[in-house]
Amino acid sequence: MLLPPALFLCMAFVGLLAWKRSWGRMLAFIGFISIWLLSLAPVRDLLLWPLEEAYDPLPVEQADASRGQAIVLLGGGLYEHAPEFGGEDALEKYALMRTVYAAELAKKTGLDVYASGGVVFSGQDTPEGEVMVRWLARFGVPQERLHAENAARTTWENALRLRDMLEQRGIQRVMLVTSAYHMPRAVRAFRAQGFDVLPAPSAYRKSKDSSYAIRDWLPRADVFHDACNALHEYLGMLWYFWRYSMA
Repeated sequence: MLLPPALFLCMAFVGLLAWKRSWGRMLAFIGFISIWLLSLAPVRDLLLWPLEEAYDPLPVEQADASRGQAIVLLGGGLYEHAPEFGGEDALEKYALMRTVYAAELAKKTGLDVYASGGVVFSGQDTPEGEVMVRWLARFGVPQERLHAENAARTTWENALRLRDMLEQRGIQRVMLVTSAYHMPRAVRAFRAQGFDVLPAPSAYRKSKDSSYAIRDWLPRADVFHDACNALHEYLGMLWYFWRYSMA
């Protein structure tokens, strides 16, 4: 299945190959206009708004151990073979933001952190869970309060595998840390496994100011990346609804 941005790039490419036909020109137009629109900050924000505004932020100073029995941190991608760290896998920037936030929550509440993520892509040397635990320790969380789940490859598997791990410890109420745009699907997946979830969204990508400057109406690669992530999230929610009957 082709997902954004590959879908739009393929549409544009096929359309150019068939340019002499009317349907080819239409396909190329749709592909290119989709890429252009998704590269604009206002369009990106329109896509992200329902996802990132679904749950209120949880400021670190308001976090309290009584609101959860553990902190669950979901993986968000790796910076593979980082030369500045001797070639070991490190955290991608948004995953790093999640991890910093989880570390601050852990230090504020004294709760254990369960970091979940396996080997998702080829070329990855270390499971995401293990990498996140390593960085949580660097950020000052005691090693004895850190736990890695190293097999999950999807959000559904995060919830399923952590259910097996946490049930044994009598843990049901969790503070769930993931990117704000990913939180609606993650909350549904964890609640489907019987967890009592307190959302702790992080790594917001939507513009903080509703007034846009001229540059926001010009195409930008980072905006396009965020918009494609939002589209991927909507497709993921539809897939989970169909595959797991998850409303």
